[in-house]
Amino acid sequence: MQKDVMENDTKWCNLQNLKKLLNDGLITKTEYSVRRNQLIDELTGTSLTTLAASQYKRRRGSSASENFSNLPAIIPKPPPDFSEFPAEKSIKYIYDLKTRTWHESEVDLKLDTVPFSRGSLRMVYHMEMEETDKDKEEVPGEAKNRYVAKISMNPQDNKNTKVYFRDVETQTIAKYYAEKFNEYHPPKKVDFIKACVLELTQREGNPIVGVEKFIPGPYRKHNSNYGYVSDEERNTPQAFSHFSWEASDHTLLICDIQGVGDLYTDPQIHHISGEGFGKGNLGMAGISKFLQKHRCNAICRYLKLPQLGNKVSDIGTIPTTRLMALNNIQIVTMVQQAGGQLHSQTAVLPVLKRQVVVDDTKESTRCNRCTVI
Repeated sequence: MQKDVMENDTKWCNLQNLKKLLNDGLITKTEYSVRRNQLIDELTGTSLTTLAASQYKRRRGSSASENFSNLPAIIPKPPPDFSEFPAEKSIKYIYDLKTRTWHESEVDLKLDTVPFSRGSLRMVYHMEMEETDKDKEEVPGEAKNRYVAKISMNPQDNKNTKVYFRDVETQTIAKYYAEKFNEYHPPKKVDFIKACVLELTQREGNPIVGVEKFIPGPYRKHNSNYGYVSDEERNTPQAFSHFSWEASDHTLLICDIQGVGDLYTDPQIHHISGEGFGKGNLGMAGISKFLQKHRCNAICRYLKLPQLGNKVSDIGTIPTTRLMALNNIQIVTMVQQAGGQLHSQTAVLPVLKRQVVVDDTKESTRCNRCTVI
């Protein structure tokens, strides 16, 4: 009972923080409405999708509202048997951090018709996609070729496809920092799942989706992009966020850490410039909020990070040695050079064109399965 009360207090606090972000002009009214409704859903156990649609209608007009209110129902379920699903060809875009360029290839995939989950901004679908040896990524306990596809609930994001590409860039950078974190041999290694972008060329309008491996297991959110820290306050994810700030020489902070175990997804990067890395980049406002809330733990001490807070907590995961052998962590330079302008230096998806689908010897402008997610 006490735990439930504490969780509700945290959610009410998040609602207040959300209102402040809106008042400060850091998020749009649409983003505020979607995130607010999700928090109230969690507090009350009800759904405010209909209310959100009516609010969206008053702000945007009937056309945008219809798109918002026509969102499919969420049906929590494991991956389906894809053997009966028709395959479709798509273009896959992968980001190369070393060259800061995008590479494309054609892939076959099978996509579920009903979303099994949603976040504050995205609907999530099960998907099966062929893998090449180069793209394979081992996820413990999961069958190969199983992925999730994420598509924004905001119709405007589906017109501005750069949003999806910037999300992948952000996750790729976070993954690079995770590799650097692991080089210091912390008690638990961390990683970010590889992400890519797909252009569904056999569907009407060539929709764009963000894609990553399906992670089985209980999903947990450890911190947010504006000061929230989970009641569990695990040492590893909190220390990783602190590490990113120090390793970047105080230029960026990786937060919004969430996932299964220490395999994370959907991070947010705050950059001191406030530019790049999507709308969730709150610049120094987000960074300062983390630094104010963070309590250094045994892993922060092990890495010899500058202490934040009055006392280092010795609760939770503790390294076998109090301090690492090295004098200090090294500054990550490769990504730092790109800074907040990374997104503007990369190639973005070309203008989408309506494609003709060929079925045997008959041409048609309609595909065999035109369900648009």
